[in-house]
Amino acid sequence: MIKFKEYLKKENIIEDLLERYKEAKNERNFLNKVLESLLKANNLNANSEFDVISNAYQKNLNSKERKALGEFYTPLSVVNYILDAIGYTDNNKIENRKLIDISCGSGSFIIPVVKILFKRLKNITNLNNITESSLKQAKKIIKWIQEAIYGVDINPIACILCQINIHYVLFEIYRKIRKIEPEYKLPMFNIINSDALTLSNLSLFDFVVGNPPYLFIRDIPKEQRELIESKRFETNDGQYDYYQIFIEIGIRLLKSQGKLGYIVPDSLLALSNRLVLRRYIYNTTKIKEIYYTGPKFDVPVVSNIILILEKESNGLEREKNSIKIILIDNQEKQILQKVLKKWNFKFLIHLNDTDISIIEHLDKEFPKLKDLNKNDGYIINLNRGVELAKTGEIIYCEKCKTYFPIPRKDLLCQKCGSQLKIEHIEKIIQKNIPKNRNESFKSFLFAINRYNIKEKKYIDITKNGINYKDLKFYEDRIIIRQLSQNNLICATYDKNISLTSQSFYNLKILQTPIKEFNHSFLLGIINSTLLSYYFIKSFGSYKKLFPRILIEKIKNLPIKIPETEKEKKLAREIIKQVNILLDAKDKSINLLEKVQQEIDSLIFNLFQISNNDQNYILNYMKNL
Repeated sequence: MIKFKEYLKKENIIEDLLERYKEAKNERNFLNKVLESLLKANNLNANSEFDVISNAYQKNLNSKERKALGEFYTPLSVVNYILDAIGYTDNNKIENRKLIDISCGSGSFIIPVVKILFKRLKNITNLNNITESSLKQAKKIIKWIQEAIYGVDINPIACILCQINIHYVLFEIYRKIRKIEPEYKLPMFNIINSDALTLSNLSLFDFVVGNPPYLFIRDIPKEQRELIESKRFETNDGQYDYYQIFIEIGIRLLKSQGKLGYIVPDSLLALSNRLVLRRYIYNTTKIKEIYYTGPKFDVPVVSNIILILEKESNGLEREKNSIKIILIDNQEKQILQKVLKKWNFKFLIHLNDTDISIIEHLDKEFPKLKDLNKNDGYIINLNRGVELAKTGEIIYCEKCKTYFPIPRKDLLCQKCGSQLKIEHIEKIIQKNIPKNRNESFKSFLFAINRYNIKEKKYIDITKNGINYKDLKFYEDRIIIRQLSQNNLICATYDKNISLTSQSFYNLKILQTPIKEFNHSFLLGIINSTLLSYYFIKSFGSYKKLFPRILIEKIKNLPIKIPETEKEKKLAREIIKQVNILLDAKDKSINLLEKVQQEIDSLIFNLFQISNNDQNYILNYMKNL
């Protein structure tokens, strides 16, 4: 019996595909490597369940290239789950319904889809053996598959391998047709070598599936960003990620009541930069399911969710829709879609009834930090530190006569594009002030713990081009670290001037009409167990690790202004306890825990948290 790899050579399939995907000729060496792996495979025949072709592609595409493409091979278990969730199974009427994957790669989704549809078509046509009388039906099945399944990928090699993969799945039926009709011409399938951003003239689809590329805006190639900006997308606002554009395109491609199944990063759930995407999803679809899977790829750069959507234009239908939620421990629940509106379109899938009650109380009754400046008499500033890595390395451009932080990638000047020299790298953060340079250096806060400045160094503030920010914001202020300490927000206070890197945020009260609303009071609130609980539940308790504290999240923390005499009395006691911790020379764990318990009790009282809810919060934080 002829094997598939022999068939591949005999039919001249590779040359035909290279003619179709002309751009791939520039990558012939890469294709040859993949095909060499393919032809060396021992068990490659039509009955093999192992996807040798896709694995050969992944093996020969190095991790750097995959990262640049935002491309990660999708596990078969994820593919099967998504197809089952959208109803693409061989026991459903899928024969007259169209499906597309707009980031298809070598066929992670397309190949299982072909297998499912092939099985369905054989069953409904009762095609078990191909004879002269059933030859027409057999060829019709292939045409059916050809017209029902579409794939799109920007990489021509991936498109070639996807075509080969489909041939591989259909090899047996080809072989049987050729026995009866030797001149039968092998088909080309609708695997389109194109940038998904430029798709046009495609009809609408019943199903959209896939694993879209994961690339943050700074990593998207310049020409792609320009293309995105030139199109009329609704979700490319602010610091967007490539995958959100693919979600919008996918929804646009759906027929009414069509279904989308994607695996995407869990940053979609609550990150403030994804608000525009969540609102778009809410306003265009019924969210049928959100399944938090955790990391699902061999390079676990992100934690993932499976998202199942159904296109729906009727607002009432969307609001009464019930969303199926599955968490990583297989805990399952339902929430109404209209609830997401109350959460400002954050998909807080991990909240139970108690969490919802507490979060709603804090959101409804107390202003956000970012809103305090709207109140008469309040001026509060929050900014990042020096635009500089914590190590303090900078580089000099001879052409611009300007210093810059070390570039993330190539040593090219961000202003003029000229090549930078390694010998022009220097550190502007030092352990000690160099001799006779007292005027050029300022104190630099290098490390903090809660209520404690752990380590200070010194920074040269004379380098032209480095964005030091306004020095007046580096004294008499609260400092908040991006990383938590023991699952608690980590902040302290420094009266003296001390610059920081961008790993810290500087929060300064410039004006307040209430003397009790001062830095010590605000520091007590920020470091409280209540706000750490709020932060985790609002921005990431579905993760195993405490999420990085981003500046937008700090701005959205609830804050209490002491207004009544009772509240001011509580505020004065909070200030007293916070100052004990700030002033203590020996900050032992016992002292921190004892005083923090007192501060927490006062803040629970100030924020009107019931005893039952206090115990719930404390137990939750203790068991993290």
